[in-house]
Amino acid sequence: MFPYHVHKYLMGAVAGTPDLFDYLLLGMTDDEADFRPDPERFTLREAITHVADWDEVFLGRLNQTVSEDYPTLVGLDEGQVAIDRDYAHADWRQQLVYLRERRPKITALLRDLSAEQWERAGNHTENGRMTIADQAVMIAAHDNYHIRQIADFRAAYAAQSKRSAAL
Repeated sequence: MFPYHVHKYLMGAVAGTPDLFDYLLLGMTDDEADFRPDPERFTLREAITHVADWDEVFLGRLNQTVSEDYPTLVGLDEGQVAIDRDYAHADWRQQLVYLRERRPKITALLRDLSAEQWERAGNHTENGRMTIADQAVMIAAHDNYHIRQIADFRAAYAAQSKRSAAL
């Protein structure tokens, strides 16, 4: 178990993601949302949809861990889910609305936990034993991965646009 003040920092990171996404995506066009500088990664449209979609997955796992004794937390194939749910054609602006609606459910659940509940665990089929604290860290790390992606992809798009304008 990590010190209680770390929970405060973790809660701030988890709760702050919708605001960071709104700020980092301000002024983004659909062309930019579909720009793919790395063929192995989601476009920003797909990444935004993925983060909004995964909040339901994360919330489900957290609820399972709170209410069941050492539940099985099923891992999912992110790429296949993206295909099945057609992330490539999602309305990324609406996905930001969904993220803003869903994220408070996660933060409310985490905020109301006792110190003992933070240590409740489940067995993730890909990652093994995961406490609620581990799951919260995973959410914050997952968010940060995509926040970094937004910054990198937007910078790459701006650089490409600048080169194209110079031609």
